[in-house]
Amino acid sequence: MSTALFINGIYDAVLTDILAAQVAQGGGESFLQPYKGSVVSMLRENPPTTNSPVPLYISTTENLSKICYTAEIVKWEDKRELSESRRQIVLRYLETYQAKECDLFRGTELGDGKAVNLITIRNLRRLSIWPPTSLLTKKSDDLPLKERTRAGGWSEVYERGDLAVFTISSAETEESSNRKLAEEIQGARNLDADALRRRLAAAPRIPERVQIISVGFRRNADVIVSVLNRANGICERCRKPAPFLRKSDGTPFLEVHHRTPLAEGGEDTTENALALCPNCHREVHHG
Repeated sequence: MSTALFINGIYDAVLTDILAAQVAQGGGESFLQPYKGSVVSMLRENPPTTNSPVPLYISTTENLSKICYTAEIVKWEDKRELSESRRQIVLRYLETYQAKECDLFRGTELGDGKAVNLITIRNLRRLSIWPPTSLLTKKSDDLPLKERTRAGGWSEVYERGDLAVFTISSAETEESSNRKLAEEIQGARNLDADALRRRLAAAPRIPERVQIISVGFRRNADVIVSVLNRANGICERCRKPAPFLRKSDGTPFLEVHHRTPLAEGGEDTTENALALCPNCHREVHHG
């Protein structure tokens, strides 16, 4: 029976960056660096290759008892034995797609020797339903994998090909998803009534499940509060009172909008922000 590797407790942010990198590259390979000073013996003794990958199952730090992701391991390296040219290749990739992992790769995070394994993976998939880790059987004793209470470590387990039924069928960025939907809406508007009815009759009632990956900005809460205080419940565009009060705290519902969007280099400052009612906010973006 084929075996696989289970890694216990990887940060979800690391895996989200890898999903985004896969979308940006149309596939490709990425890296994992488990926080441990010993090598993964099963990978050292039987090195995986692109033609003979090792299945990988992953739990996250927030869900240690669940199998949250699957992937394929196509290469294993001991970071202490990397050539300088290989080190630079990996570092350039991390700087581009997995920037939060650069310090760990350099050894400046957690101290030297805390993450010696460099695992190259492909086809990372986030499961739509997270089965329990107890579904996995350890090779060492043929017993179900016990629930973990702390992140860290790994186990050689038997492969579970049936986990594929839990995977999300595809992944795309939020921007590409919205753009695709807008194009499809425009195409639907060009149909006559009969053609639209025929397409509706033939369409599946349950929508396809996809992984939507978004990249945002860590907003300054002080800017948001200052702009809302400045507006004092009045939209700074139409000059009308907020349309309703928040259920959570009874404050006027206004949304903070950046004059120059953050994605276009705009500053997260009170000078670059306005408090807008939902209607004005939508009009600014879509009107």
